[in-house]
Amino acid sequence: MSAESDAESIQLDGVEYRPHSMIHKAVVEMDPTKLAMLDGFEKTDAGHKFIPEKTNVRLIITGKDWGEKQILVYGCKSSDKANDHINTVISKVRNIDHDIKLVNGPEIVNIAVSGNFARPLHLEELAIDLPKEGVEVEYEPEQFPAVIVKLEEPATTFLLFSNGKFSIQGLKSKDDIVPKINQIANLIWG
Repeated sequence: MSAESDAESIQLDGVEYRPHSMIHKAVVEMDPTKLAMLDGFEKTDAGHKFIPEKTNVRLIITGKDWGEKQILVYGCKSSDKANDHINTVISKVRNIDHDIKLVNGPEIVNIAVSGNFARPLHLEELAIDLPKEGVEVEYEPEQFPAVIVKLEEPATTFLLFSNGKFSIQGLKSKDDIVPKINQIANLIWG
């Protein structure tokens, strides 16, 4: 699978999953810059938003006018691509003769994964049984149609749906995907 292509589904022991989006974080040090005056930047409540052309990627730049700023890159499928977008921001700032340098990153702060166990889940039973295993579980079917399961090492949140579909949030490495799927499968089916 190419790092730049749309994420493809992966099969593992009858479980289908797809990492589909990442959030990367980088820290830059820069001169005070009115980012809203740069082409393609928009002021928002969270900071400044930049949307690279012909992508579904969003960059949010936050921080005080002086000193370090954090750049969050939403929607990249690889760290190399996130780095390209961060370098685009750096180039745009340098093009107006302002100083900016990358201090740290980009590092992955979240990988979103969706998948399917290909068999139904009994949510009420999971909501009762998983806490007995010391697992933090939330289930309010009137509010949301999934069991929310929080696992540790690394801290990860699963949404488990009755049709067998699931979603994972909180992963920081692709290497953690299969172990986390195996961990939740072992908790569900033993």
